[in-house]
Amino acid sequence: MLLGLWTYWLSGYFLLPIQDMTKVADRIQKDPNLPERVKVETRHPDELSELADVLNSMLDRMQRFITQQQRFVEDVSHELRTPVAIVKGHMELLNRWGKDDPKILDESIQASLKEMQRMQGLVQEMLDLTRADQVELTFKDGHTDAKEVINSVYHNYELIYPDFKFVLDDTLKSATWLNMSRDHFEQILIILTDNSVKYSQDRKEIHFSASKSGSNLEVAIQDFGEGISSEDAQHVFDRFYRVDKARSRKQGGNGLGLSIAQKLVEGYGGTIALESALGQGTIFRVTLPIQEETD
Repeated sequence: MLLGLWTYWLSGYFLLPIQDMTKVADRIQKDPNLPERVKVETRHPDELSELADVLNSMLDRMQRFITQQQRFVEDVSHELRTPVAIVKGHMELLNRWGKDDPKILDESIQASLKEMQRMQGLVQEMLDLTRADQVELTFKDGHTDAKEVINSVYHNYELIYPDFKFVLDDTLKSATWLNMSRDHFEQILIILTDNSVKYSQDRKEIHFSASKSGSNLEVAIQDFGEGISSEDAQHVFDRFYRVDKARSRKQGGNGLGLSIAQKLVEGYGGTIALESALGQGTIFRVTLPIQEETD
């Protein structure tokens, strides 16, 4: 009888944590937004504690994906509202009487096409931003020569902006390898250079620099354009933030580029910062860990 009681108590002792895990998992299944997690025994760690740790990590990861999805839907809904309203307004105008006026018809079609292109660009940038949120989970296996990519981007901009002066100060003696996707490194450089070109309409000059600092690569992109106020500088990496909303919309900006760049840089363990002064220009500085050499 004593053996039976002991067996009953022992089975209950081991089954109780599993039952607790099951209850927590069931509650989260019914409401994925619950912050509740499985209790982990720290005084006497065992296989069940390890299982609880793994389950909590899985739940945290699931919560991140849910939050990203919710933010994606909210952001897209918010940003698409204006272009959709513009297209709707033009279509209603044409439906009422505008289609009989060739000038109104042409203006409405051109305005609608422009907004459709902006929506297309916005959706692509939102997808880029969502992927950037997941860099640490999916894109860690790249092998990219930073020197080659920097030179490629530099020469491409010389070609497409012949009215600009581009200067490259490259102190990298040889190939410098990064543990990241080539496309992502190129995308970071393009986002920052596009931003510099966009706000350098008076003095059309952009400087690139690349150097090693210990185990890191440092890249800087400098313009001599309008500059950014200290107040705006605190928010330029925020989603949908525009320093000049009217001008950014006119130029096709959605306020997502710098946010994407920041997500990508930080996803690969780097840092991104800016120095700016109104009327003097802006410098973007990116630091990324150099891939360790293996024998």
